[in-house]
Order: sequence, then C-alpha cells, then structure tokens
Amino acid sequence: MKARGFTLIEILVALAVFSVIAVMSYQGLAGMARNQEGIERAAERQRAIELAMLRLERDLTQALARPARGPYGENLPAMVGGEQGAEWTTLDLVAAQGGVGPQTLRVSYALVGSDWRRRADQVVDRSPRDTARARVALADVERVSWRYIDSGVTRVDQWPPRLGSLPPERLPRAVEVRLVLADVGEIVRLIELPETAL
Repeated sequence: MKARGFTLIEILVALAVFSVIAVMSYQGLAGMARNQEGIERAAERQRAIELAMLRLERDLTQALARPARGPYGENLPAMVGGEQGAEWTTLDLVAAQGGVGPQTLRVSYALVGSDWRRRADQVVDRSPRDTARARVALADVERVSWRYIDSGVTRVDQWPPRLGSLPPERLPRAVEVRLVLADVGEIVRLIELPETAL
C-alpha cells in the first residue's frame, strides 16, 4: 500500500489560511493594547484633574482672614485676585521634625504657558528674597478664569472689589474657578470660603 501525503498545493493553502488567521489575531491584540493604553492615559489624566481640584478646594476652604506683608513692606489683603489668578493666606499641613503639623502659607495659582501652577510660600510676611516653591498643579490647560462672590452674592472679577473699601482681612464669600482643557472641555468649581466678620 502506497503512503499518501499532502500535496504542495494543500500545504500552500494551509499556510495561507494560517497566515490570515495570525494577521487577524495580531491586529486584534494590537487594537486591544492600544485601547488599554488609551484608557490608562484617560484615567491618569482624570486623576491629575481631580487631585488639582481637590488641592485648590482645600487651599480655599482653609483660607485665613490674615493680611500679609509683601516683599517690599507693602500691605496685602488676606486675598488678592484677578481674572487670571489669585493669592491668599491659607493653613496647610506640612511635614516637620515632630511629624505633620499646621502651618500658615501664602499660596497663589496662575497659568504659565499651558501649566496651571500652584506657588506656596511658607513665609506669609515676606522679604525680597524669594522663598516660594512653585509646582505644576495641572498641565495642558488652555484658559483659566476666576470670579469672586461677595456677601451680596454678586460676582466680581477682582478681589478686593474695585468699588468700595473692605477691611484687608475680608475674604470673598465664595470663589468660582473655570478651567478650559483641550482634552476634557470646561471644568467649573464654586468653592465656599470660611466665614469672616463683615
């Protein structure tokens, strides 16, 4: 009895079928890997946004009605702000030799290029020497706008307001921060500040 094997044509057809299956499998796996990378990038971006907004909220809700002295002896209100950013006195937890403890800081937020930066100075009454530390709170920010809500629930674009005179320790009732991000869109936060004497 004669042994029967595969013909050359049968082997070529089998190789072609296996090649097509291998290419389809590879494309499916590559697509899944790309999707996973995209999901991880989106999740990382969302975490960065949430951390930045939580940090801002904590800084504002811990605002102190304490005026400061500028680097050249000028008197600064407890909060100074415009449409692009703000600076104020706040209470924060910092690491020290005895552990973690509260410390009064002077913080500011401003957009520098596409980086939204938080600047913290551990010296509230400053000298001409710059002791502040600046860190990027959130990258890839297109636009930032700040609005301040006074006791009459009126939104103003500057604090202290242009009209009227307020004591330097006076804080706004709330602050509205609006961020525009190219990849996410607009984010708006309305944050109530601690009550101060009127």
